[in-house]
Amino acid sequence: MNQLITVNDVRHAVSRALDAAFPDVPIYGEEIKQGLDPPCFFVKLFPVVQERQQGRRYIRQHTFDIHFFPRGFETGRTETANEDIHQLSDMLYDVMEYIDCNGMIRGSGLRHEVVDGVLHFFVSYDLHVLRQRPASSPMQAMDMEQELK
Repeated sequence: MNQLITVNDVRHAVSRALDAAFPDVPIYGEEIKQGLDPPCFFVKLFPVVQERQQGRRYIRQHTFDIHFFPRGFETGRTETANEDIHQLSDMLYDVMEYIDCNGMIRGSGLRHEVVDGVLHFFVSYDLHVLRQRPASSPMQAMDMEQELK
């Protein structure tokens, strides 16, 4: 059970995997700033979901939408980039299947689509979480009486 990995750890692991595979492509996270310079990635984390499994065991799901803005996006000239986008999406299936986040984590639900000339690549990383037991104070003393017949 993994309880040491945080949401930020997973976010950073996704960015590191992209950077290792595409070192010349800038990566933006959480907020698209004006004047972004395609080609570039934008990594959006959807709301994280945690569900109780049994007892102190939970499963936490981190779902990402990795946008890729191709060269020419800012001018609306992306027709020639569609072939490159589909080639990049094929590469992302390999790059994002496993990420290193204090050990390898396997992605699930990998899929992609192209909307208005922008690649959207979706992946989820599910982690098992084991909650700590609540701290309880040990028993100090106990008086016990018993009668024998």
